[in-house]
Amino acid sequence: MLKTELIKRSPIRILEETIHGGLGKGCLGVFTARKGVGKTASMVHVATDKMLREQNVIHISFADDPQHIGSWYKQVFQEVSRQNKLDHANEIYEDLLHRRLILHFKQKDVSFSQIKDNFYQITKSASFTPQTIFVDGFPFEEATPEQLKEWQQFALDLNVEIWFSATMHRHNLQLDEKGIPAPVNRFTDLFSVIIVLDPKEDYIDFKLLKAHSFNNLDKLRLKLDPQTLLIANHRV
Repeated sequence: MLKTELIKRSPIRILEETIHGGLGKGCLGVFTARKGVGKTASMVHVATDKMLREQNVIHISFADDPQHIGSWYKQVFQEVSRQNKLDHANEIYEDLLHRRLILHFKQKDVSFSQIKDNFYQITKSASFTPQTIFVDGFPFEEATPEQLKEWQQFALDLNVEIWFSATMHRHNLQLDEKGIPAPVNRFTDLFSVIIVLDPKEDYIDFKLLKAHSFNNLDKLRLKLDPQTLLIANHRV
C-alpha cells in the first residue's frame, strides 16, 4: 500500500470527523483512562498519523523511563506498516524520525516556566516547529486550573494543538453530572475534546464525552486493539 492510501484509510480520519474536523490549533484535548489501559498507545498512533502527513510533533513525557516512548513509536509504526503492507516502510520510518522530538521531565513538579524554557531552547537549536504537542503523564491530581490555563495559552501562542493523557482513579471514578471522570472533570471547560478509554472483555472502547461546543455527540466508532495496541474501526 502507498503512504497516501494508508493516510486515507487511517482510523484517525474517523476521529477527526467525529470531533468535527479535529482538535484544532490553540485547543487542548485529553485521553483519559485507568493506568495501563492504552493512553500512550493512543496518543502515539495519533502522532504517527500526523507524522505520516508530514507534520512535526513533540512528545513531552513525565514517565520514569523515557526510553519506552521511542519504543512505542517504533512498535506502532511497525504494526501499522505490517497490517497495511506499506511500501517502502523502512524509508518512510527514517523520514518520520525527523518529524518527532521527545522531551522528558523526570520531576513531575517541574514548573511550567522550566518546561517552556526547555521547549524553546531545544526547538530553536533544532530549527523544529511542531504542529501538535503530546503531553504524556501530566500530574493532573496535583494540577490547578490556573496551570492548565498556562498550557492553553501556550497552545494559542504557538498555534498548535495539545493532546494530554490523564490517569483516572482506579476504584473511585468520581463522575460529574456529564459523566466526565476525575481528575479531568476539574478542567472540563479548558478541554475542547475529552475521550475516555473504557476496557471491555476483548477490546478497549473509545467514548467521546466532549467535542468542542457541540451538545449532541456522535458515537466515536473506534476501539483500541489490545493485541496490536492500535486504534481501529469499531462498527457496532
